[in-house]
Amino acid sequence: MRVVILGVAASVAILFSGNVFAIQYGGFGGRPAYPRADNPRTESIFIHTLNPGDKQAEGLLAVNNSPEKKTMLIYAVDSTPSTGGAFACKQFGQDKKDVGAWITLKKSEVTLDPGTNELIPFEIVVPKSASVGEHNGCIVIQEKKEKVEGKSGVNLSFRTGLRVAITVPGELKRNIEIIGFSVTPRNNGGFFLRPQVKNLGNVSVDADVQVTTRYFFGPVYIKHGGQYPILRGETSDWNFELKKPFWGGWYRSSFVVEYDANSQAGVGVKSGEALTRISGPSVYFFSFPTLAGLAIELSVLLLIVLGVVLLLFSRKRERWIKENWVSYKVKPGEDIKSLAEKFDVSWKLLARVNKLQPPYALKSEGKIKVPPGK
Repeated sequence: MRVVILGVAASVAILFSGNVFAIQYGGFGGRPAYPRADNPRTESIFIHTLNPGDKQAEGLLAVNNSPEKKTMLIYAVDSTPSTGGAFACKQFGQDKKDVGAWITLKKSEVTLDPGTNELIPFEIVVPKSASVGEHNGCIVIQEKKEKVEGKSGVNLSFRTGLRVAITVPGELKRNIEIIGFSVTPRNNGGFFLRPQVKNLGNVSVDADVQVTTRYFFGPVYIKHGGQYPILRGETSDWNFELKKPFWGGWYRSSFVVEYDANSQAGVGVKSGEALTRISGPSVYFFSFPTLAGLAIELSVLLLIVLGVVLLLFSRKRERWIKENWVSYKVKPGEDIKSLAEKFDVSWKLLARVNKLQPPYALKSEGKIKVPPGK
């Protein structure tokens, strides 16, 4: 049985081999052959502005960074939003109606020795009927795996895709809106923070999404976010994982999105104008503390309750002393310790009530406050 993995490589790495680097998976991959100095994103994306009917010569540098000889299939497909609205590539057998149909490759297969590369020319032809705005597709590099006779099992074939972004000039609209924000509890006690944004324009937008979670009383607890492409006409959502808060309690999460709304901006190109900032709703939610956090909180609460009880007792005692202690004339030879024994009270309490200072000397015939009943 042969199983072919046709998704865009889940883990993309940038590797160097001599002077050649490539977006690759499993030791093979490729990169644009003619990156432009004015746009660093062209190191990994084919980016062009073309009018309807235009032709553009391009090239893919296929690279084998693995220690084995590899045969790679190379083909073009349309793009598709992945889970969450991010960029992904369609399957080989799916219909090509957009950029995937505009690309003609000189080769559909290449075999490379270890540590070598080969330039694969291709041409982009924009149909005259192409609409204004950004169109996306992929050039896919997939390892070719031959079935071994007499053996059964799974034969995996990995692939990696390079984005092809073609903008047809005209009235370009860069506009996104926030359509929702939710906080969903997880079984492990954590939460998923899920902002949702929709691209209302006709070009993709690189949006800076920042989700901030605060304690109920204001200070920041944690931040999530990053920069993400939002394809034209698509809705993007992200599940940011919030681990179970140690202390628990009430929290408030909110998010903001910043993007370049100027029509002069593009993929890898900034207009230089101030970014547009839009804010989403706030969501309040409660989290139970961890067991360790709960133990600490209960201990602190117990200490607080004990402190309050002691304070109330102390105030009640002071009030009783103020209302019930009586005036006493000190007799010759009496000192604070003898009076404390006589009235069955602590000498320290006697000194404190009468505001005596060290060495706590008493004047004969002087008056002090003492407990009643003696």
